[in-house]
Amino acid sequence: MNIRKILTFGLICLAGITGLISAGSIDIKDKTGRVVSDIDPLESVIILSPTADDRKETYGLYEDSPFVLLNYFEGMAQQHRMLANLLQYNGVRTLSVVDLLDDALINARRAGKLESALAEIFPDQFPRLKGRLSRITSSAILGRDPDFFFNYNDRGALDPLIPSTGAFFYTRDFAVSTPRGIILANSSVKWRKHEHLIGRFLFRYADALREHPIVFDAEAEGVRCDGGDIIVKDERTILMGIGNFSQREAARKIAQKLNLDVIGVAMPPIEGFSGVNFEIMHLDTVFNLVDAKKVLTVPYLFLKKYDSDHPLVKFLRAVHDRPKKEAEPGEFGLPSSLKSALESIPKVGWLTLFKAGTGEARELGQKLGDYLEEQGYEIIPVGGEKGDLSDDRYLDDRVLYELSLQAANVVQLGPGKVLAYAHNKHTNEALRKRGVQVLAFEGKYLADGLGGPHCLTMPLVRKSSRN
Repeated sequence: MNIRKILTFGLICLAGITGLISAGSIDIKDKTGRVVSDIDPLESVIILSPTADDRKETYGLYEDSPFVLLNYFEGMAQQHRMLANLLQYNGVRTLSVVDLLDDALINARRAGKLESALAEIFPDQFPRLKGRLSRITSSAILGRDPDFFFNYNDRGALDPLIPSTGAFFYTRDFAVSTPRGIILANSSVKWRKHEHLIGRFLFRYADALREHPIVFDAEAEGVRCDGGDIIVKDERTILMGIGNFSQREAARKIAQKLNLDVIGVAMPPIEGFSGVNFEIMHLDTVFNLVDAKKVLTVPYLFLKKYDSDHPLVKFLRAVHDRPKKEAEPGEFGLPSSLKSALESIPKVGWLTLFKAGTGEARELGQKLGDYLEEQGYEIIPVGGEKGDLSDDRYLDDRVLYELSLQAANVVQLGPGKVLAYAHNKHTNEALRKRGVQVLAFEGKYLADGLGGPHCLTMPLVRKSSRN
């Protein structure tokens, strides 16, 4: 079994990582810049290229956990440029967070609102920042300016004036464009808490975003959710991962506030945290729409027929139960229990309907794949077709390997046309055989950060005849 999967499913699970408006007043015809389906032709996105300065996040991610994030940020930046070039070559307007921040800073200063805005974004740091407002730049706000990051308190401990936002380049997570307007997310991960606050600042003050109203602010609503869990199925329906990094209550309030049906898709329960909570982090890390009636996902997780004899659970249980030899004196025996992961996997994929307008919840007794197959959707498997491979060989060599490298995490340029990482060759081949055009680029360094092309782009506008 490859070392990445052992780390993901085994080690992490034992590491001890223990303006809003009411729905009734929204008129869909009065708003611009909506996304009414995630497969419509992509017109504009918000992106942020990673830089070497983002390495500073590794000092504070896991604290006393034995894990250190060792991403190669120079390589990530190079591969992100390939993504940006592909988007632009295909006629997509790319809006950089850096440029948006520069513009928002100018406008906030001009309006006399910069001080109050920064106090809102950085409430803990603001008393120390107040005397440096004239030196605030987009680089400083993103935690990339060493003069603002490398500051120390009276005890000599590192105490940045502005903390790093080193995962912000996965821009899908801070906001989602919907048929009603912008959902502003609110991460449950403490080291990503500034992303939605910076996002709110952008949508308030950047000229390019003024036509895109925030219609749901998760922090203001008192709920937690990440944009990677939210997929716009059509003008009346949102698919949303719940139970892991996005709360069930967030789905209920979105349905109520936006007057849209929200189909909640159960993710691995956060209460039993294990490596599978990272492997199936957000809905978009394991599922995406790729054409009008085609989806890309892992059928074993989303079809009810596998529950009675689950190949993935069977394989991981065999890994868990393999004979183990105690470490000899002087040897360090790494923990490798998969107990929490094995308990979590069967709970993934079950659906809850949160009714438009009321938010009333109803368990559907279905999994996502069954629900979509009833509507005529074809499921394209992550890892490609099994063919003559045995179950364990197929799962180990293809499904789990490519899933962990973000094979399902593609971004749609339009119906039947996606951007994907080139290293996921079996998944990409399966997409092409089913009639989906795949524009592949090298993204291994980006995948190491647990994100794919869908995570790296925040679609702002998609062209649709329904707009």
